[in-house]
Amino acid sequence: MNYCIRIFILLIICTILSSCAVISFTKSEKRTLDHETVEIAPEINITATGAVFMKLFGVIKSDFFPSGFMVEIKDAIVYIDPVVVDDSTKADYILITHTHADHFSKTDIENLSSNKTLIIAPENVTKKLQNFNTKSIKLSDTLRFENFTCEVVPAYNIKTGFFHMPIHKKSNNFVGYIISSDSTRIYHAGDTDFIPEMHDFENITVALVPIGEGKTAMNPESAAKAIYAIQPKLVIPMHFELDQNRENEFLQLLNENIAVKILK
Repeated sequence: MNYCIRIFILLIICTILSSCAVISFTKSEKRTLDHETVEIAPEINITATGAVFMKLFGVIKSDFFPSGFMVEIKDAIVYIDPVVVDDSTKADYILITHTHADHFSKTDIENLSSNKTLIIAPENVTKKLQNFNTKSIKLSDTLRFENFTCEVVPAYNIKTGFFHMPIHKKSNNFVGYIISSDSTRIYHAGDTDFIPEMHDFENITVALVPIGEGKTAMNPESAAKAIYAIQPKLVIPMHFELDQNRENEFLQLLNENIAVKILK
């Protein structure tokens, strides 16, 4: 079955039934033992949390590179959308973009949390985390912490999926984040199409963007258009199925002046 159909079924079930019990995520056999870390600036590093294996109803199966990252900002440890994380480093902050199960894992949040961890997310996420230290955010918020600031930006679908149903409706108020420390700015897109608001993002150092099939978020073509609009210094692709050549399709659409790093 085509990957975009599999993901469509996954997200429709999550959204309509509000239950992801039939979906499981485990560590992919294709996950590398040592996750590669990219130094963005002095004392600022990005590490992917690794490939995951999705199984739906025990029949639909997929290895994919998710949207999970650990960002080290000076003395702060920030996780974004952690799913099946094998690192034991406790988080100072955990940022969640939206409620879908490939971005929101209560198990991982629990494993990565200490009594000092703050979970930052839209209200439809934080209301599911009653026993955690949470901060509900909304679009256009800017949060200021000791080592960084965090801007909340939109993430939504313009194009419709199957049956003319957008997977990530604008009215859902799902989000992306721009994390800034000094002159370094890291944009995590969440699940989104190439949207008009991206033209307003300024001085982005690193853009973490989906390059999947184009039904739930950007495909390589629309992601490339987004990158030309945002003009980051470095691009790190995310949210794509392994072994489908999406990375190379994306690379071929960008000129040599745009740096791209494929993490494993």
